[in-house]
Amino acid sequence: MSIKNAAYISGTLFFGSINAWANGDSGSDYNCDYEIPSGQYLLDGDQMQIPPGSTVCLAPGERGPLRIKNITGTSDQPVVIRNRDNQVLFTPYEYSMALDNVSWVRVTSTPDPVSGGYGIRLGGTIGVGMLSHHVELDNLEIYRARFAGMLVKTDPNCNPDTWAENFIMEGVYIHDNYIHDTEEGEGMYIGYTAKSRNLVCEGEEITVYPHQLRDVKIYNNTLENIAADGIQIGAIQSDAQVTGNRIYRTGVSPFAPVWQNTGIQAGGDDIEISDNQIIESGGNGMMLDGDNIRVINNLVHSAGENSIFARNAAQQNSALSGGLPHLYQNNTLIKSANYGIKLYATNTSSAHILTGNLIETDGIMDVTGKYRTLSYLNDSVIREESNNRHYISAPSE
Repeated sequence: MSIKNAAYISGTLFFGSINAWANGDSGSDYNCDYEIPSGQYLLDGDQMQIPPGSTVCLAPGERGPLRIKNITGTSDQPVVIRNRDNQVLFTPYEYSMALDNVSWVRVTSTPDPVSGGYGIRLGGTIGVGMLSHHVELDNLEIYRARFAGMLVKTDPNCNPDTWAENFIMEGVYIHDNYIHDTEEGEGMYIGYTAKSRNLVCEGEEITVYPHQLRDVKIYNNTLENIAADGIQIGAIQSDAQVTGNRIYRTGVSPFAPVWQNTGIQAGGDDIEISDNQIIESGGNGMMLDGDNIRVINNLVHSAGENSIFARNAAQQNSALSGGLPHLYQNNTLIKSANYGIKLYATNTSSAHILTGNLIETDGIMDVTGKYRTLSYLNDSVIREESNNRHYISAPSE
């Protein structure tokens, strides 16, 4: 392994060449341009003068939290932060990594050659904020977090750069991670969920609006034993995909009163949710809020409320209309406590499509005398149904 530059430590940047070998294998070259020792808690790209295309390696062993700021890569030359060779274990703390004002940065790991486990294991939240964008988080284990496992957003504040009209968070790619045993919050908390925020700035009360997100890809993650929602994304402007994730047992310790206990909660427009498995969510398997939402080929089993509950902005504001419809296609929805799909998205430009869905219920009728398969707010929910199938669960012995 060749390390071209040592780390920035205690205000001094040490240059040089360090040669070392991982596990005695002189044939392994990890191409580390910088190494961050376990006792260093700040990685400042400005101070270290980290150029695009660099690989920054974390020394193996136990360590405390790490703040990473002011790092800028490019689309062709992102900056990669990863384990050097053996496992890096972040001990339990409020946060493990905080990425502030970074762009075109990837945090990843390769498996520990000794245990075969993840090369980076985090005992606290990994946060991405302070106007960061184009960030990739992959192949990480978050084995404990007091609040959310991942927290990806910039809260609007008195700095106008953080306001919706001045900033959009783009290029958020999160994949192949294992997140489990959060104590109070979500597995992933992505995007600011409130519509606005009231602040006092320079003695004046103002209302500011949070940034939106676009180009968001969340795929192939495993989430287990999550206190609140499994995956929560909000303020999506366009082009979000949540696909191929495995989510087991969410809402195990939700906020009081009981809410934010879904498998996937998604808010915004132009969102695709496909090929996910959601098992034993405390509340709805999915809770969706927006227009042009496409839900395809998912499995939802044993949801504590509805397998899928969905609405849009028009349902909450009668002055709105004309949003693009939803698509629900080829989903398998098994044994939810309430309905298979409860759809409250109103006054769309054309009909919602519900086709090829398989719904299994316990056979109990609702107050209208119908099986609890598909339910609509009223006739303002325009819809077309085709080829949906209903089965009644076999009685347990």
